Amino acid sequence: MSLAGREIVLGVTGGVAAYKAAALASLLVQRGAGVTAVLTRAARRFVGPATFAALTGRPVAGRMFDPDAHPLGAHIELAARAEVVVVAPATADFLARAAGGAADDLLATLLLCAECPVVVAPAMNAAMWAKPAVQRNVRQVEADGMQVVPPGSGWLSCRQQGTGRMAEPEEIAAAVTQALADRPRRPS
Repeated sequence: MSLAGREIVLGVTGGVAAYKAAALASLLVQRGAGVTAVLTRAARRFVGPATFAALTGRPVAGRMFDPDAHPLGAHIELAARAEVVVVAPATADFLARAAGGAADDLLATLLLCAECPVVVAPAMNAAMWAKPAVQRNVRQVEADGMQVVPPGSGWLSCRQQGTGRMAEPEEIAAAVTQALADRPRRPS
């Protein structure tokens, strides 16, 4: 399915898998979507905003208060424009904040404003993924209506094998495409 003319907000949190988020941004743009990246402060320590700006052809959002770019508030304007929000990688910290309804940064606040489908792709160390608290947070975000693209098993950045590896960009793009297929296009 072509994503031509569809608006996607790509939230990137601070994990090593952020490099895969760059590949996801490129893939979504190649399929015709308009993609706006929102990077958390921690994400910027892994992949720079220049990477996402180059891949999407759009400025990267990251500040809660940017009256020149978003006079109504970036969280409000980006949420209103988004037809789907995808968070990849979704760290354990992000899942905990999302499950609790935190509004302490642009991405978390944007999620509280979003009235569109939200897709999250967790990524973390296998021991973290197995923790009851993380699994409880995953169940909570699912109960709140977010679609979780589960992590796979394989080689992790901690030099161990296990479950926690972020799904591949193609798998996440398929979930985004499905979320959009179930939603009518916005009038032009």
